Amino acid sequence: MIRHKALLPLLLVLLLCTCVSAQTTRDITTFDPDEVLIQGDKLPKVLLVGSFHFDYPDLDSHKTSAEDRVDVKTVKKQAELRELLDYIARFKPNKIVVERRSGSRVNDVYRKYLNGEHELGKGEIQQLAFRLGKQFEIDTLILGDAFTFSNSLHWHKDSSVYRPMIDSLFSTEDPNWDTLIDTRYYQLYEMEDKLEANAQLLDVFQYMNDPHRIRRGHGHYLEFESDESVDALAIWWYSRNLRIYRKIRQSTTSPDDRILVLFGAGHLGILRQQFESSPAYELVDFSDLNKY
Repeated sequence: MIRHKALLPLLLVLLLCTCVSAQTTRDITTFDPDEVLIQGDKLPKVLLVGSFHFDYPDLDSHKTSAEDRVDVKTVKKQAELRELLDYIARFKPNKIVVERRSGSRVNDVYRKYLNGEHELGKGEIQQLAFRLGKQFEIDTLILGDAFTFSNSLHWHKDSSVYRPMIDSLFSTEDPNWDTLIDTRYYQLYEMEDKLEANAQLLDVFQYMNDPHRIRRGHGHYLEFESDESVDALAIWWYSRNLRIYRKIRQSTTSPDDRILVLFGAGHLGILRQQFESSPAYELVDFSDLNKY
C-alpha cells in the first residue's frame, strides 16, 4: 500500500508530461486561438448597421447636395423602408444601441411613440430603431454614443492648461500634405450620393455595410496632414469609438443577447475591427441576414 501511494505522484507527473507533449507536438498552422479564448462558449451576437443620416444634419465635412437628398417619408421610400426593416428584423434583436449620448431624451420620445403619442420624424433612429424596437418589444434603447478624450480634456477642471495644447493639435496644417487621395474621397462621396438617390434603400444599406466599403471609408481618416493630426485623430475619433465599444460591452448581460448597433456608417471602420477582434462577441455581417 505504501509503495502504491509513493507511485501516485510519479504517475501524475508522467500523465501531465504526456498531455503537454501532445499539445506541443500539434501543428501550429492549424491551431485556433479560440480553442483557448472561447472554448466553445455561446457568445452574444452583434449586428452593426451603418446608415446615412436620414435627416441630413450637415455635421460632417461632406454635405449632400439638395437634389441628391433622400426623403424617407415619401410613399415610395416608406415602401422601401419596410423592405429594409423586414431584412434587418431577421436578426431578431433584443437590444438596440443608437448614436445618442447619455442625457439624450431619445427614450422619452421613444416611449411616446410606443404609446401612440408621437409621429415618427425623418431620422434613422426613429425610422429604424423605434420601429424595430416596437416590433421586438424592447422598452428602452441603449444610448451608445460617447464624448471623446479631447472633449474630456477640453472641459477638464484644468482646461486652461489643456485647451491650448488641444487647439494646437486640431489647427496644425502641413503645407506639404498630398491632397490627391483626399480629393478623390470627396469625388467618391458625390458619386455615391447620386447613386444612392436613385437606388432602393436595401441596396444602399447592402453597399454601405459591405466590409470593403467600410475599410475604404475608414481610409479617409488615415490621410494625416502632420504628426499632430495623428494625435488629434487618436484622442478624437479613435477615443470616441473605443468608448462606444465600452458602452456596448457594459450593456451586454447575457450570451443570449442579440445586439443591433445602429450608427453612422463612418463609425464602422473602427467598431467592426473591435468586434471582429473581441472573443466576447459573435459578429454578424449585414449580408449574412440572407441566411436567417
